[in-house]
Amino acid sequence: MFADLLNTLTQLINQHPTWAGITVFLVAMVESLAIIGIVVPGVAIMFAIGALISNGTLEMVSTVLWAAAGASFGDGLSFALGKHYDKKIYTVTWFKKNPNVLKNGHEFFEKYGVISILIGRFIGPIRAVIPLVAGILDMPIKHYIPTNLIASALWAPLYLIPGFFFGKSTTLIPSGFQNEWPFIVLFIVLIWGLYKTLNRP
Repeated sequence: MFADLLNTLTQLINQHPTWAGITVFLVAMVESLAIIGIVVPGVAIMFAIGALISNGTLEMVSTVLWAAAGASFGDGLSFALGKHYDKKIYTVTWFKKNPNVLKNGHEFFEKYGVISILIGRFIGPIRAVIPLVAGILDMPIKHYIPTNLIASALWAPLYLIPGFFFGKSTTLIPSGFQNEWPFIVLFIVLIWGLYKTLNRP
């Protein structure tokens, strides 16, 4: 699945190189949006983009900037939705079916305050909902904007670098194994998931 994702992104960018930055922007933006960002496999997509940087398909600095801009914009949209719709957000069907999402977001925001925008960006389960909650709880824009910009600027390289180094490492793998690396990654992820499940309190 990861190999298919990587191939799709590579083909898209190779066919439309002038749209490469916009593609990265849109991926990061969608990954950051409330509800959508919860179900979109953002980590895998950013990992794949990092791999594309390693093989020269994408350029490092511009890709990081586009990703940071997309993440900041996506968070900003979620924040604006929270500000505009306020408590009406609770009536959205998806949130009514998944009440713990907003509940956990509220608890996290109340615990960490403004800094939750920064911390929450690096915590998968609540990343896409924290800006929405901040808007609902009427966080001042003058506090939100700088924190959001810093969080996005830190998030982009940190989420791209693993894919970049993984892509670089594949050049060190013997040629007979290079076509098998997606299955190796899948195996490692499955083992890790099994370990986390077995050690869950």
